[in-house]
Amino acid sequence: MKRSELADRACPVSRAAAQLADAWTFVVLRELFLGNRRFEGLRLHTGMSPRSLALRLAQLVAQDVIVRVTPDAASTQSEYRLTEKGLDLWPVLVTLRQWGERWAGPWSGDSTPLALEHRGHGHALRVELRCAECGEPVQARSARVVPTEQALRERAAFADAERARTPRRARRATQDPAREPRRPKPPAAV
Repeated sequence: MKRSELADRACPVSRAAAQLADAWTFVVLRELFLGNRRFEGLRLHTGMSPRSLALRLAQLVAQDVIVRVTPDAASTQSEYRLTEKGLDLWPVLVTLRQWGERWAGPWSGDSTPLALEHRGHGHALRVELRCAECGEPVQARSARVVPTEQALRERAAFADAERARTPRRARRATQDPAREPRRPKPPAAV
């Protein structure tokens, strides 16, 4: 399956990944959330080549995640601003940041390079997922995915198409690499 085909799947995760799933996209979004809006500032703080950055920004504009604006008629420099769709990615970035704090260190000293503060309250901000109905915190083990009939049909059709597309010999070769291959028994000693 090609990465470009992810957007055709009947799955919100696949479709979102098709639009966002590469490291540079999240680094550009981080900069935009930090208030860095001009091309040169984005280039300097991401370390991206001008060509890569221009391509990424054009992709995000085409996907309506950001918009390119000229602040005033006299200005020759454009700015990139998050759209409503882009602002909706804030919880994703905050959650990714919290995951990075925990699992992508080590960090020097007691703190990570970026801190979040609850504006107007002055205390550190940590985000947690809560159920909108009852208000309880939600973790992976306290939720379950309930696929719709449409999703079940699409998953079955996709798996059947992949099975038909992949020769049996290739399927055996791509089985779980953690699984120990069967080795023939050595011949008995005489």
